[in-house]
Amino acid sequence: MNFLMTGVKKSHFFWQRYSGIVLLWLLGMILAYTAFLTVNYYEEQHSHQQFQASFKDKVTSLTQAISTINKVFLATQSLFKIKPELHQQDFAQLITRDFLKNTGMRGVQWAPAVEKSQVANFEKQVRASGIFDYQIRAMNNLLTNCPKLAANATFPVLFAQPAEFIGHELGLQLDTNCTIATSMNKALHSGSISSAKFNNEQNELGFRLLLPIFKNDTASSDNLRGYLVGIVMTNQLVDTLWGDLTNSKNYQISIFNSQDKSEKIYDSQWREHCVSGCYSPEKRSKLQATIPFANQLWTIELTKLGYDSRSRLYAYGAAMIILTLTLGLSIYLWMYINRVRWANSLVKEKTASLQYQASHDDLTQLLNKQALTNELEKLTKQTNRHSDEGFSLLFIDLDHFKKVNDTKGHLVGDKLLQQVAQRLQQTARFDDLLFRFGGDEFAVLLHNSFCQVTVTLVAERILRRLEQIYLIDDNKYRIGASIGIYLSHTVDTSANDVIRNADIAMYEAKRLGRGRVVFYQENMHQSLVLKQDIEDDLADAIANNQLSIYLQPIHDNQNLKGFEALSRWLHPAKGMIFPDEFIEVAEETGLIHILGKWLIESACCQLAIWLKRYGEESCPYISINVSPIQLAQGEVVEQIAKALLQYNVPGKLLAVELTESALIDNKTIVKKNLTSLQQLDVKIFLDDFGTGFSSLSLLRDFPIDVLKIDRSFVFDLASTEGHQDSKKLVKAMIDMAKALNMQVVAEGVEDLLTFDWLNDSACHLMQGYYFSKPIPPHDLDDYLSKQAWQEKRVVVKKEQDYIPLALLANI
Repeated sequence: MNFLMTGVKKSHFFWQRYSGIVLLWLLGMILAYTAFLTVNYYEEQHSHQQFQASFKDKVTSLTQAISTINKVFLATQSLFKIKPELHQQDFAQLITRDFLKNTGMRGVQWAPAVEKSQVANFEKQVRASGIFDYQIRAMNNLLTNCPKLAANATFPVLFAQPAEFIGHELGLQLDTNCTIATSMNKALHSGSISSAKFNNEQNELGFRLLLPIFKNDTASSDNLRGYLVGIVMTNQLVDTLWGDLTNSKNYQISIFNSQDKSEKIYDSQWREHCVSGCYSPEKRSKLQATIPFANQLWTIELTKLGYDSRSRLYAYGAAMIILTLTLGLSIYLWMYINRVRWANSLVKEKTASLQYQASHDDLTQLLNKQALTNELEKLTKQTNRHSDEGFSLLFIDLDHFKKVNDTKGHLVGDKLLQQVAQRLQQTARFDDLLFRFGGDEFAVLLHNSFCQVTVTLVAERILRRLEQIYLIDDNKYRIGASIGIYLSHTVDTSANDVIRNADIAMYEAKRLGRGRVVFYQENMHQSLVLKQDIEDDLADAIANNQLSIYLQPIHDNQNLKGFEALSRWLHPAKGMIFPDEFIEVAEETGLIHILGKWLIESACCQLAIWLKRYGEESCPYISINVSPIQLAQGEVVEQIAKALLQYNVPGKLLAVELTESALIDNKTIVKKNLTSLQQLDVKIFLDDFGTGFSSLSLLRDFPIDVLKIDRSFVFDLASTEGHQDSKKLVKAMIDMAKALNMQVVAEGVEDLLTFDWLNDSACHLMQGYYFSKPIPPHDLDDYLSKQAWQEKRVVVKKEQDYIPLALLANI
């Protein structure tokens, strides 16, 4: 009894709470059903109208095709009147596939009247005209009681075009087939087109349309010249015009040869006809029309089979929309009714989830960038209040991670980042906070730790741990890390400044060679700002002609031979800026190509001036420095070729200087570009030789003309004893260059003793302050006039004493 009472109470409670939802569903289903019936009715009406319009268009197209067939006969008949002696070539030129397009005709034949006694002569004449295998033959169903068309005459097919379709019927005697003969007789007496049915080898129904051609306007058997025969295949005619309907299972096209439908000549659904016990689709709509075809009257029926599923699509859609709205309203009512029960728990759950997602990285589950910013804001406020408290931020960027991520895929990259996070958790101290800043960047926040020694120990321990081998899917991977550290123990520091400074220190670690720990220094930020200013101003500097070239002379032991072109930037605010301050920026930003083009054109312009003044034989050359980036991309070759042509400068007066590092990467491309430059007669200088890789294979593999010995080997040659190792190395370089048929330029020649030693060692060319500092453009003419192509130096006889060239000007 109690069980029943409990059930009644539950039912009453359910109805009281959810009665609105039940009534809503009842109303929704009624509306959905009503909408289905209404939309379906109008869609069927619309579909029927489209059905009628489509049928009308199809009947019109068939009528036009039949009319076109009549025009084909009329055009061919006119040709016979114009050219009584019609040849095979004339007939073929008229009856083409394009001419019969959209008619359904397979071809047109000409069957002239030939006297039976002249059949053999006629065959010979046709063969002589070029149809070598022509032979008159009777058709298969020859009967003896066929109608006689003309006394002692037969009608063999003489022309049949297009030949690829009906050429095999050449020579057939049409009058030997009783069906065709009967139609020929009807056409003869009516003077119009008559038709004869036939079935081809595939048992497809077709018609031969026969039109008599008379010798003159008198229509009689005695005046009969022959018959034009048009072959029309019913399937081809209907499928060409009504292909979209004949191939559809939703429509049935039937064509009858009479109005009483006693003879069916076409049925689009012949493949689908049931034999017995199979499903036959319901015939929903039927339309009928009659059109004349030759001497026949065709009755055409178009039947729509079954329901068009597309016509009910909108009806189902309308019903589904109403049911979906009903479902949505039901869910809303259910949620509204039960909101008190679960709202509080849902809010708590979502709040906790959102807070976690907002502060943690999804991949590594470490704290994220926003959490780092929030934590730093708290710490910076504490530091500003208590100057004796501080913290450290380690900014970690993985080395070579991108290579692994790009080559092995993001899945391996994600697993690698997860292992990095695990190693950081294992290596860091218990009160350190770990963050994933984004991509392959991580951060470690050390509370109350701003002692450089302590922080260094923690950072190096993390660095060593991250450099150990990673095992992912049985494959080993090795990466490293660069760590930038900012120690914060001063006031007036914001969270963004802390992150920025640690990031700057990290990039400095990258620049110094990766895999190291670097602490932030104030000059790093200043250098970065200066570099950014240079980047912002460099493009304008080139456009506004703020750049100029200074030329430093290159001498042999007697005369001036050439100059090295050095870029100088006269900034309107910062003053003179040297290449080591802006070349690297130009390479990073891509402006090096514009800068290089300017340098090439400036050098060629100066050479063009000298050529007019001194002549080609006395003109000094100019060497320009080329960046590895320029050389690797090859644009510099085209720029040099254009400049030499533009200023009409011989290539031998221009040289390019490149460092050994330019030859290491992209060897194939670099060698190709250097060879192209040598083909322009441009000399190739290898600058700073001995300080880079200095591999002898570079001298063997690349077309180098001149070696420039770096100043670090030359500067101490002036002392009495000199640095013996340097002297040996320089002498070895000179001898090696001679053995390789190369010239040598010694850089950094600053005194007479160095000059003498190099001269005694048979060094070809020398460059340095002993001869001159880099000369600005406005002083260049004075220098050239003072030189007068003569050596200017005074040797003091006293041992180990010398007078610098700069002091000799006043002697």
